[in-house]
Amino acid sequence: MNKSFAALAFALLARTTLAFEDPKPEAAPLPEQPVETKADRTPRIATQGNAFLKNATIVPVSSPMRSNVSIVIRGGKITELLPGDAPVPEGLTVIDCTGLFVSPGIIDCHSHIAIASGVNEGTDSVTAEVRIGDQVDGEDVSIFRALAGGATAAQLLHGSANAIGGQSAVVKLKYGRPGSELLIPDAPRGIKFALGENPKRSGDETDISQRRYPATRQGVEATIRRAFIAGREYRRMWLQYLAAKASGEDPPEPRRDVRLETIADILDGKVKVHCHSYVASEILMLMRLAEEFGFRIQTFQHVLEGYKVAPEMAKHGAGASTFSDWWAYKQEVYDAIPFNAALLDEAGVVVSINSDSAEHIRRLNLEAAKAVKYGGTDPDRALAMVTLNPAKQLGIDHRTGSIDIGKDADLAIWNAHPLSSLGHCEMTLVEGEVYFQRAGGPTALDAQVYVRPDDVARVTGTLDTTPIRRELMPATTKSGAVAITNARLFPVSSAPIEVGTLVIDNGVIIAIGASDAVKVPDGARVIDGKGLSVYPGMIDAQTSLGLTEVSSVPGSSDTREQGDAQSDLRVSLALNHDSELIPVARLNGITSAVVRPRGTLIQGQGALIRLDGLTWEELLRVDPLAMYLNVPGFGRRSSGKGDDDPRTKEMLGWFERAKEYQRVRDEAKQLGIAPPPFDPQLEALLPVLAKQRPVVFDADDEKAIVKALELASRLGVKPIIAGGREAWKVAGLLKQFDVPVLLGPVLAMPSDGYDPYDAAYCNPAILARAGVRFALTTGDAANVRNLPFQAAMAASFGLDANVALAAVTLRPAQILGVDHALGSLEVGKIADVVVADGDLLEIRSHIRHVFIHGREIPLESKQTKLYEKYRNRLKRDG
Repeated sequence: MNKSFAALAFALLARTTLAFEDPKPEAAPLPEQPVETKADRTPRIATQGNAFLKNATIVPVSSPMRSNVSIVIRGGKITELLPGDAPVPEGLTVIDCTGLFVSPGIIDCHSHIAIASGVNEGTDSVTAEVRIGDQVDGEDVSIFRALAGGATAAQLLHGSANAIGGQSAVVKLKYGRPGSELLIPDAPRGIKFALGENPKRSGDETDISQRRYPATRQGVEATIRRAFIAGREYRRMWLQYLAAKASGEDPPEPRRDVRLETIADILDGKVKVHCHSYVASEILMLMRLAEEFGFRIQTFQHVLEGYKVAPEMAKHGAGASTFSDWWAYKQEVYDAIPFNAALLDEAGVVVSINSDSAEHIRRLNLEAAKAVKYGGTDPDRALAMVTLNPAKQLGIDHRTGSIDIGKDADLAIWNAHPLSSLGHCEMTLVEGEVYFQRAGGPTALDAQVYVRPDDVARVTGTLDTTPIRRELMPATTKSGAVAITNARLFPVSSAPIEVGTLVIDNGVIIAIGASDAVKVPDGARVIDGKGLSVYPGMIDAQTSLGLTEVSSVPGSSDTREQGDAQSDLRVSLALNHDSELIPVARLNGITSAVVRPRGTLIQGQGALIRLDGLTWEELLRVDPLAMYLNVPGFGRRSSGKGDDDPRTKEMLGWFERAKEYQRVRDEAKQLGIAPPPFDPQLEALLPVLAKQRPVVFDADDEKAIVKALELASRLGVKPIIAGGREAWKVAGLLKQFDVPVLLGPVLAMPSDGYDPYDAAYCNPAILARAGVRFALTTGDAANVRNLPFQAAMAASFGLDANVALAAVTLRPAQILGVDHALGSLEVGKIADVVVADGDLLEIRSHIRHVFIHGREIPLESKQTKLYEKYRNRLKRDG
């Protein structure tokens, strides 16, 4: 057949076919959610190390903050600081910093990012020959994410499984460059030591015969001492050999031992010791051991009890590289206090705040701000704790750590003061080159709010998400009248009152309004609120407060029961009203919390508590509050196993049995015959099936959230999503079915390697844009106090600040059905009131008064008592 004839025939056939069909138009493809590739992580601006940062407010650290300054960068170095209106020199890329702040780049003295394989060579208790610098990975996405938080340099440390670990690497965070180019060539050599639980618990905990020496703290000391005795002998042997060679002798060359060679270099001061530590007794021990062998410890890392031996550390000359406020995650950090950095600084110790975390390195500036909040550290000294001080500890302060002429142009550009929790990093330069630019690639805020038809099809039926009004249990204590006058009031449910008065009596708010319109009752205690701000108490809607004291100690944790179906368990009965974690949380303005169980399938029943009470019954506000379920087939971080897995069938089976149990019981009642045997597990499910109590589904993954909604529809229950790390990807679906989310933590990593770096931070803003109801939570016990900073991060990444405040006050009350009593400052509501000397979401603000159910709570905790005790020691010793 002729080709042209064939083509014509096929065209006619096609035309005829079309004439007789009624084709359905193809659905437009759904937009892709933003992903972040390596190309997207490449900034639009390239300077080749030559730039002009015009008209900035600079925070040099080495000198006071200055406005209207332009920074000249040539060859990667800061060469001039000029007036803001100075003309632009030729050959420089201009970066307009009007209205922005420029600080030195953040330096992390303790990191494990960018290490190509494992951080621990755990086969021996001494591995001084190992070098982290041999496996630096410049392609690690954690570098880019750290740059997005203003970080420019870090010490990459060996792990802490060994009493004497491997040698560290000090790097510039040049994302995408070969690992060798990240190394700072003139940084002094460093090595990781470790004390305490980490080196003594290495190996098999259950089989003593398989545990590696050392297994005790005294064994750790002996291991280090023996290594130095051997290193000293090795050094003596080589010195004798070299002396003999110099005198003309020809002795045999000693056998070279790279491990002992490193130990000898420590003794000679050529390798600096950075020691993982927590307990004061061990910190003191290692200083004395080092002095005995003639060297000094460069830094104690973590050093959470450093405040107890601060004078000794200052005299020894050791630096402290600490966490800002981590505590209670294992027994040896139970005495950690957030005042540690301030006390060490006051004692004259060079202090840095480190991350030890790919997530925390992204916000070390905010961790430094906690030194202002806790301990009253001067802001410039606090910022030095993540810039100049770590540079000093790493021996690189001659080239970085402050904005000074002649130093490397390692700089971070911020849209607010770098210590403000309501700002974020806009751009980061390393040696004058831009390595991060916020507008340079996709951000999670580019996410599209839409609904996949397939997802809707899975959620059959209509979900009932109407909040259930819960009556709160009465308080057992009474309180007198208190008036807070002349303060700025933030009711949350209405506009702020610039100069207002709030009156509390007998546990409730009896008046609120402008000061000239509210009469203070006779005999009321008056607090002059001039310069202060008044807020409703915050509510953390997902915690394990009272169930967990030290998370790694099994005997102090009651969060998780064995077995798959524990519907009748009530966390309220196990609450430890004397938990030291409760006063720590409330002193930062948290007055209510939801305590929830954990488990494998049907986890049990949570309770809403107030953070004040002398028995577990006095803590209770609503009990039981909700039933907690895991989404079958999905762990907290797994990708799921499909719809018909055995776990889903098991869960459905429990609810079907509960329905049958209810049917038989009702039928028996009608017939006047004996009911079926009482079954506590099925009985506990009946209020859930009657929609008198909601079900909280743990669901972080996008697929898990969809499946949770499907399950809620099939089970016929009122759903709430808890976690929701990928809720931004299904915001449209959540809105369509009006399912609320207990979202958090916001201070978290993206769940996927190709998610935008700010995915967790922008998650609340995307949900708000979609109209999804949500509250912000910590999901924690020890760090519930950081709830306002979860909201602050959300506000700095697109969420309206008023909505952010509501997300930790009124929104959780609404979702939990207690907004008639809690969550805002209104007449008739329970007087949970917080008074601060600044914005509640700003880390540097201080809490001045806390009222729970009208009773003022003393501003003290285990941590404040330890602070006062050891601050008095500093004063006593001069």
